[in-house]
Amino acid sequence: MSGRHRPSRGRATAPLAVLSAASILIIAGFVVKTVTADAGGCGSSNGIRLTVATDPAVAPAITEIAQQWMHTDPEVNGNCISVDVLPRHSADIANSLGTYSGGSVDVAATPAPTPSDADLPTVWIPDSTAWLGRVRAINRDAFDSETPSVALSPVVVAMPEAIARALPQSMLQGGLSAQAVASLLAEGKVKLGMTEPRRDTASLVGAMLLRDVVVTSEAKLPELVGTYRKGVQGPLADTAAVFDAFAKGLGAAPMSEQAIIAHNAGNPAVPVAALPLAVSPTLDYPFATLAGRSRELQMAAAKLRAALIAPDAVGPLARRGFRTPAGDAGPGFMVGHGVTTATAHVQPVIDMTKITGTLGVWVAAKTSSRIYALVDATSSMNRTMSAGGHTDVRIDVLRKTATYGLGLFTNESQMALWAFAGRGPRELVTMGKLGADQRADLKAAVDAAEPASTDVCPLFESLVAAYKAMKDGYDASLSNTIVVFTDGKSSVPSGLTMETVRRQLENLTDITKPIRVILLGIGPDADLGQLEELAKITGGAAFRVSDPTQLNAIFLKALLT
Repeated sequence: MSGRHRPSRGRATAPLAVLSAASILIIAGFVVKTVTADAGGCGSSNGIRLTVATDPAVAPAITEIAQQWMHTDPEVNGNCISVDVLPRHSADIANSLGTYSGGSVDVAATPAPTPSDADLPTVWIPDSTAWLGRVRAINRDAFDSETPSVALSPVVVAMPEAIARALPQSMLQGGLSAQAVASLLAEGKVKLGMTEPRRDTASLVGAMLLRDVVVTSEAKLPELVGTYRKGVQGPLADTAAVFDAFAKGLGAAPMSEQAIIAHNAGNPAVPVAALPLAVSPTLDYPFATLAGRSRELQMAAAKLRAALIAPDAVGPLARRGFRTPAGDAGPGFMVGHGVTTATAHVQPVIDMTKITGTLGVWVAAKTSSRIYALVDATSSMNRTMSAGGHTDVRIDVLRKTATYGLGLFTNESQMALWAFAGRGPRELVTMGKLGADQRADLKAAVDAAEPASTDVCPLFESLVAAYKAMKDGYDASLSNTIVVFTDGKSSVPSGLTMETVRRQLENLTDITKPIRVILLGIGPDADLGQLEELAKITGGAAFRVSDPTQLNAIFLKALLT
């Protein structure tokens, strides 16, 4: 289904405390519901209906505040305002907004059907500004410019209290550093788990902290793939699954402070401690009004926004484990198990370059792929790299990279290998799961490959054929990727032109079936301009490789783009 295109436009710490019976404040069960027209009869026929989609964790508090506010009979230009609070996971709204904007936000799920204007809320309160950034990467004008925080919850390390008490106090002083967490993992003292970082901001923060520790240079990126793959349990289904895993031996997980407060309020069999981080990223629950709404809706949203950050909003938030946007704990805020009333440092997750890079590595490490690998087999592959005095033969460089590349994909991935020269591509190894036999067949095919006698390069024809094959066999549970290695440019006499390729690929494109295209130009003869144009058409990425010693690093970087 086609997308609808829109115009572009250190906190203080304290020793872990055991809650006394007198200090336990139970967070009452609260049925999340929509706030509908009040008893005064404010409805769609005689008023302004304001829909607010909010992350489920904060929805009960937003609902209570909105109900209180509606009792004050708010209005715009004489029209009363009714509010519907819709508990919606941040990832699900981001998914819908992505397709609405003509693209997709990777939330580890099938892209949502394109929603209509009526299907979308007027206001969105996700758990983090990170979600706004990910949607704005597709449509920079998706929201009004003012997106203030209405609540706050620090991201902490959740740990069964019995394990937390065994940690040296020196490690906890000033908050856990990323290095301390990495040390605990390396020593095997705790098992780290997390939910899917593409869907959960707290887990995204955990993945970013591990990246900070491991990736001290680009050459270390492969180590991060190994850390995510072997050192992190998961992705677990959701926060509830993480708490269940704590009872079965899991030692730690990144999580919001509020989630731990809510968990401990239920007197669980395994109480969980909140260990503050030395670097204190926070979930900031931004109030984002979707762009393009009527003037009256914008004014109504502004009035509700003011109510959500007013002093009367502090209590409903605090009673449910949330802090004020300034990081303060209001009356009724439950403490203990490592949670204190000390003001939290405000540090929203907003570094989009780091977010994108981290998620790219995570996907490569934890998500299985379906790959068509297309290898240039023209006679020029027998030439040397030439640039910079390198005398490595291009086909030999490619063989080494293929061996390295196979190790980057999980055993659940699938791969096919094609070679192209002359009039079109030729299948060397059919698509199959990357078990021992498939890996052996791929390695044998690459080792035995010899360039053809012709230097006619059917790059265009091969890419279109691979795109069709990928789409025909598309698997939504995998990352569907085409990787092309070439040392020249498309040159079939009377073959496809760039304009013809553009039309054919645009006709094949389906945003509900995203296909990544990665093009690597090997050596000085590769036409980078042609590769970049193909990347632009497909939404992929193109790279030149001049130094054979850099090919592995560039290949990994390409996969993570």
